[in-house]
Amino acid sequence: MELYTERLFLRTITEEDAEIVRAFGKDEFASDEDVRNWIRWVKAKNEEGRLIVNFYIWLKDSDQCIGRVYIHSKPELNREVEIGYGIAEEYRNNGYAAEAAKAAVRYAFEETGQNILVAIVKPENIASRRVIEKLGFANNGVRTVPDENGKICEFDYFQFHREDWLTFA
Repeated sequence: MELYTERLFLRTITEEDAEIVRAFGKDEFASDEDVRNWIRWVKAKNEEGRLIVNFYIWLKDSDQCIGRVYIHSKPELNREVEIGYGIAEEYRNNGYAAEAAKAAVRYAFEETGQNILVAIVKPENIASRRVIEKLGFANNGVRTVPDENGKICEFDYFQFHREDWLTFA
């Protein structure tokens, strides 16, 4: 799948992209085979009916992979569909996260038929909070869920309803 914005090109990755994924997520995968196994796992989960879409983000003008934006049905969030993103440090504060996330939100509502998207943000992550709020997500309290390392943490919990997106977009 491919998405385009003014400055970015987003696409889902294949097993042939293992080197790119490892270069971006240095700490996540020990080998290219680990990446390929993860890609196979994602494909299997989607075939079972769980929504997991990972778009890697490239700059159009340099063909440089700078990050990832995803929409996932999260078991730890009662299968709600979460949006998340990460931009390589040297490319932050340029609006790329918001631009890519906006395209992913549009994809989630228009192509996958979602009615609600959620986001969880660590309270200290001001930059991520700004992106979510810029997109139109509303703060709906706090959720206690495992973080990326499995540690139970409190996150600010945001929701964005399709009806609001239709008026916000």
